[in-house]
Amino acid sequence: MNNKYAEIQNTKANIDSSPISWQNRQFSYPARTIRLATSFSGIGAIEHAFHRLGLNCEIQFAGDIDENCKKAYFANYSIREEQWHTDVHNFDARPFKGKVDLFVGGAPCQAFSYAGKRLGLEDARGTLFYHYAVFLEKLQPKMFLFENVRGLLTHDRGKTYATMLEIFANTGYTIVKKVLNAWDY
Repeated sequence: MNNKYAEIQNTKANIDSSPISWQNRQFSYPARTIRLATSFSGIGAIEHAFHRLGLNCEIQFAGDIDENCKKAYFANYSIREEQWHTDVHNFDARPFKGKVDLFVGGAPCQAFSYAGKRLGLEDARGTLFYHYAVFLEKLQPKMFLFENVRGLLTHDRGKTYATMLEIFANTGYTIVKKVLNAWDY
């Protein structure tokens, strides 16, 4: 049986094969500060990962619609009210242009998850990735990371995923895609 995800999955062909575990690697410039922005931020997983890795991170903005996520985020990270957005529909990313090294986010996964109804773009939450793409164009960060669930790949026989890739490619970035298993990390 062929693995339909082989071209984008963690395989020996596309994983760094260095004998040094990623957990034991030294960063090239550990003293530098990464200017980070996130949308669909939740309680700040990427921020926590940077902290655990000992990386300097300066949050430019973050946001999530869930009030409890905001409370947790503000309790754990140095951020001001004006750096937070609650609703992506009302957020203007333009003032942050040129001030972001890494833009991270993953629009709500419920529309694509095998655990949900899989309504995709028929579910309003499924269309929120468009806002992420608009922010990407307005911010022009050095790089971005968009994450979601594996079910996105097969939703509507792959058409939804193809649409997202096309939209992201139209922002002018080189797109690298991989399916990662959290167990490996």
